Amino acid sequence: MAFGPFECFSTLSTFQRRRALKLSTEKTTASNRITRARVLTRACAIEETMLKEILSVIRSDSTYVVPELTLDPKLKYWVLIPISIVMVLAGVIRQYIMNLIGVKVKGMPRVKLTETQHINRVHALLGNGSNLSEESFQMKRDYLTKVMTETKYLAKTTTKEGEMQNLFTDPNTSDSITRMAKGNLASFIPQTIIMWWVNHFFAGFVLMKLPFPLTPRFKEMLQSGIMTPDLDVRWVSSISWYFISVLGLNPVYNLVLSESNAADGLAQQNSMGGMPGEPKPEAVMKNLANDLTIAPQESCFDGIEQRVLGKYLSK
Repeated sequence: MAFGPFECFSTLSTFQRRRALKLSTEKTTASNRITRARVLTRACAIEETMLKEILSVIRSDSTYVVPELTLDPKLKYWVLIPISIVMVLAGVIRQYIMNLIGVKVKGMPRVKLTETQHINRVHALLGNGSNLSEESFQMKRDYLTKVMTETKYLAKTTTKEGEMQNLFTDPNTSDSITRMAKGNLASFIPQTIIMWWVNHFFAGFVLMKLPFPLTPRFKEMLQSGIMTPDLDVRWVSSISWYFISVLGLNPVYNLVLSESNAADGLAQQNSMGGMPGEPKPEAVMKNLANDLTIAPQESCFDGIEQRVLGKYLSK
């Protein structure tokens, strides 16, 4: 069947229109897909933001937001500061009372002190003999060897050889035990009275909020006496502040009473005798005399000129 020029042109125009319509439909579909992808991307971003907010809430101390507490400023002046002042004053007064009623600890006898000092001199010479010249080391070694061999400064004891000293019959040990018992009693009574005072007048008080985060395990220690499971762990109750003061004021006591405590501790340490099983001082002196006899002496002053010149000339 033959077509004329007009029919061919009409058929070609129809084909072009259909093709253009198809192309426009494909473009519209692609545009819809791009728009849908953008919407999905935006929805995913919103979901991710919401998920982060939910996780931040879950990681907090409680599963929901707890309203912030507003404390009365007068609690600081009528509860927090009085408890702290009472705790400090109680510790200082207790220490002074112990110094007044405490048993006077007897010091170390003079002969025992002289014996200990000479033994320490031998140890110092053996450990630091290289800092002396050869002549000085020889003089000190000869003198201390003679003293250790003759046991000139050996303290005489009433305990027989092989017999252990009874600690319960030692007056120094008895005085130390009495002093320890008085110290425990002087610590127990004031702490019991102060704890009753805090529990009676300030039970259930919330005093302060710590400025740093804590784990939930601190809740029982910091919020004793408060039956609120959803309260932030950083809030501190009155009875918990009392326990914190009991455990944390020792550095303050050491700072205020450092000299007296150090003197008492040193006197008590010096008053204690030798522990059971320690070697006899006479045997220790003889062993030290042998060590002094065979001890080599290498003075650090030997060849010091060559070492100094070699060090600075090499530069």
